[in-house]
Amino acid sequence: MRDMKPMRYRRIAGTGTGLPGRLRGAPNVAAVALVCLFFLSAEGTAYARDLVLFMTNEDWPPYQISDPSSKGDGVIVDVLREIAAPLGLTLKVRELPERRGWDMLEHGELDIYLTAREWTEAPDRYLWTSPLMLNEDVLLFRADSTLHYVAPASMQGRCVAAMEDFVYPALEPSFREGAIKRIDCGSPYSMLEMLDRGRVDAALVNRSETLWLFRNHPELHPERFRMDKTPFDSAWYRFLLPKGRGWEAYIDLFNKRIKAMKRDGTLDAILDRYR
Repeated sequence: MRDMKPMRYRRIAGTGTGLPGRLRGAPNVAAVALVCLFFLSAEGTAYARDLVLFMTNEDWPPYQISDPSSKGDGVIVDVLREIAAPLGLTLKVRELPERRGWDMLEHGELDIYLTAREWTEAPDRYLWTSPLMLNEDVLLFRADSTLHYVAPASMQGRCVAAMEDFVYPALEPSFREGAIKRIDCGSPYSMLEMLDRGRVDAALVNRSETLWLFRNHPELHPERFRMDKTPFDSAWYRFLLPKGRGWEAYIDLFNKRIKAMKRDGTLDAILDRYR
């Protein structure tokens, strides 16, 4: 199996990567109010403004796709473009190393990032949109395996393949106690190879990412594997924006757009393109 840059599963934002420190200085309330008035018209419609999206410089299908032959840019860009355009916001994308991206987000050079509150240190420091899509982390077994996930105890004494440097909160106590043996791998391809050869009992994968890989890479032989129905962990993806940068005036507008996209099927149509 060929190598591929590591995909993201359950990494806690900032763990070992220099999560930005506390935003410096409390925002002046009057200044924030003036910014809000400036960016909103009397009808509640936002004036034109750039919206700079931060994404890490890794392939992360189906959420982030750098392949020019792809029919889309990935879920993140496609969804945010649909949110931003009616609000008069011009979407710009910056792909950066994670540490640098968080630093630039803190200092106002970047505006928005997709993650989950549960994976973010001190989440109340940020503005959050309504939930967009559910992230599910599941166990992948060999097709002939009789194993099923019910709770961490159901994997006691087993070996699982995991992405190196990634944190899996629901299973961390079992790893620390040695109840489940963790084998770190450098890529999802390595995890699948370990599983296929019987060197581990299961692999810790993201449902949407793995289904996308199987659909687009038949050479991975998806028929050799079985994805468990029960997630061992889940969280809702949301967009995060820094406080004190004038985005307070936009959160309700973002959420109204998200609600409308769910109601009229626009959000499902985007997700369906990558399923």
